[in-house]
Order: sequence, then C-alpha cells, then structure tokens
Amino acid sequence: MFNLQLAWDRPAKISSQVSEHILRVRLEPSGARSHLPLQLAVAIDTSASMQGEKWERSKAACQALVAQLRPGDRISLAAYADWITPLAHNLQNHQSGDLLAILNALVAEGVTRTDLALNWIRYTLSPEPGRARVGILITDGRPTTEQGEVLDDTGGSIVQAEAIASDGISLCTVGLGNAEDFNSALLVSLSDRGRGTFIYADNPTLLTTQLQECLQKVQAIAFTDVTLKIELAGGVKLKNCCQFRPDYLPVLETNPQEIHLRNLRADTANDVLLALEVPGLNASQIAGSYAIAQVQLQTLESAPVASLAALQFTPSYREAQQINPEIDRDRLCWDINRYSTALTSIDDSMLTGELLSQIHAAAVKSGQTAIADEVSQQLDILHKTGQLSAHQTTGLLRATRQLGG
Repeated sequence: MFNLQLAWDRPAKISSQVSEHILRVRLEPSGARSHLPLQLAVAIDTSASMQGEKWERSKAACQALVAQLRPGDRISLAAYADWITPLAHNLQNHQSGDLLAILNALVAEGVTRTDLALNWIRYTLSPEPGRARVGILITDGRPTTEQGEVLDDTGGSIVQAEAIASDGISLCTVGLGNAEDFNSALLVSLSDRGRGTFIYADNPTLLTTQLQECLQKVQAIAFTDVTLKIELAGGVKLKNCCQFRPDYLPVLETNPQEIHLRNLRADTANDVLLALEVPGLNASQIAGSYAIAQVQLQTLESAPVASLAALQFTPSYREAQQINPEIDRDRLCWDINRYSTALTSIDDSMLTGELLSQIHAAAVKSGQTAIADEVSQQLDILHKTGQLSAHQTTGLLRATRQLGG
C-alpha cells in the first residue's frame, strides 16, 4: 500500500484576492508489496526504412527483453508495415532462442501502418486480473496510409492511444534513429495519452539498453489502477495537474475532481502535482490554517486512505514568500516539461525562442545546470540559423522528461 503525504509550495497571503498554489500529493510505498507479473506487447516497425542497423539493433533488443523477463512475465511481439505480422505470443524468459529464427526470417519492407500496430497492442493485451499490461511501439518513420502516403491527420492515432489507456494499458513509444525522420510530437502525444513513456533512441546501438531500463521500471509495477479523489473547499479550483515522479506525465481529470493513475511502482515515490487556484479569506476570517482540499487515495486492493490539505494564510508578505524549495523545484521542472513538449510541435522561430528562454529561466532557478547549458547552446543555434532541428528539440525533451527521477 501507499502512505499519503501532502505538502504545499508556500503559504497564502490574506490580502490576495486569488493566488495559485502547488499541492504535492506523494504516494510513498509502505510495507512489503510484491510486483505484479507483466504482460508486454511489442510492435516493431519493419517498413523499408528500417533496413540495416536499425533493424538489426531492434532484433537484438527484442531478444534482450525476452531474456530479462521474470518467471510469470510474458511477452508478445509483432512486426508491422503494410500489415501486422504476429511473431510470438506469450513468450517466457526461457524461450528467447525460439525468437531468433523468427526475427531473422523477416525482411524490412513496405510502409508504416501505425494504426494497425496500435490496434494489435490493444487487443493483444486483453484484461487479466493481477497482471500489469504495457505496450511498446517502435518506429523510425511517420505513419502512412495504405498507399504509403504520410498521414497528415493523426487524430485517429491519438484516439487509439486514449482507448488503450482507458483499457488499463500503458503505451510506450520509441522513436528510433534521427528525429528528422519521424513525428516526435505524435509519438510524445501517443505516450502521454497512453499513460506511458516516450523514448528517443537516436543512437540505435543504445536501443537495447534503453528498452531494458524501460522494462526494469515496469517490472516494478505493483498497482494497476489507483484513483485520487479531490474534494475542494468553496471557491478553490483545480487548474492543472501532472504526475511528476518517478516520470513526468501530464494527466487529466477522469471525472470532475477525480484522477486515475495507472501502473504505479512500489520501488519509489509516486508524486502528483496539483495547481490549485485559491481565493483569499473573507472579512470574518483571521490568519491561520484552513482546510483547502481533502485527497482520498483509492485502490482495488485496500481500504481508502484520506488526508486533509491545510493551507496557512498569513497577513505577512515575508511569511507568504517562505517557499518550500523542494516543491518549488518540482513546479519549475513541471514548467520545463510543458515548454519542452510544446517545442516538438511548433515551427515558428519567435515562439521557439520564447519557449527556450522560459525553459532556461526555469532551469537556472531550479538548479538544472545541464538543461540550462543545453538550452543556451540551442538559443545560440536559433539566433544564428533561425531554426532548430527535430533532433535538437526531441533530445531536449528526452532530457527534461528525466527531471523527476
């Protein structure tokens, strides 16, 4: 089970008519909790552009994943191009040798039917009690139609990812090779809406290591369905929220004042950040601590746990500026992630410069010197050339997504 811990970024000043505050909801693992057996489905792009090193490295990565499975874990694999080619179903860790001959018989050719791959992941990972389910989509190119034309309208793929998540599956996406060749914004959206992780594998030789790290994380899943119910005091509004730790993931209210969290790990803290708009006190109220929200944690396996979030109101400007540095750093890193995500989907050089400047300011304030240095270099490139490459913006996003670790 998890202990529920609540903390604010700072007190509120009484004279303020409205102020925004960050409430960190920490789900801290407590007691011994066994990790759930894993059902994994991996769809590998085998279109013509995958020929050569990318295909060879993908085959090696799949073999490594099978070898890393624990007793009870299972993996299904399929290739996708013009159509879906199922390769293996419910392999276990002692069957990695059976996979090699199957993979070696494949030839990388055809187009990139991402829609078929997403459908296969969803229907292969059918619901099964007591088992975590994770899909991985590996691609080096942009999704296409049956005729091989690049698919400009990707809204249908986003709907597919949302359906995958609603079925309780986490969807991870892997962009393999240079980001100039694939749609980074789409892959990030698919993993965000699919409640999973985006991996930028620009160096194919590191694909095996990156996927092994991803598998190690999902093998630590202990809870597949956790609900946070948030009851707010009068006038308080939930403006935004995200899952920040162990990995950054934007989340939305499933129902009003209710957030569903999928596949939580038992080996580390799981943090959710809530941005709340809080009205000032009325004339009859005095300085003190006031209950602003009640957060209730619900799981299918245990009784609900609830805690009150009391916010301190003070007439002192100085006291109102006594910021919790840890939570303020999380807030700034949340901003960095929002801005870096936006960078992958814009072409306007002026807006790119504004976002980079905001990322740089937040990185400096939060002590993220490596991010600040990388952004400084990208600002120099932007000023000299008027644009950034997809590799540069996607590489920056890869770095910012690791800030919650």
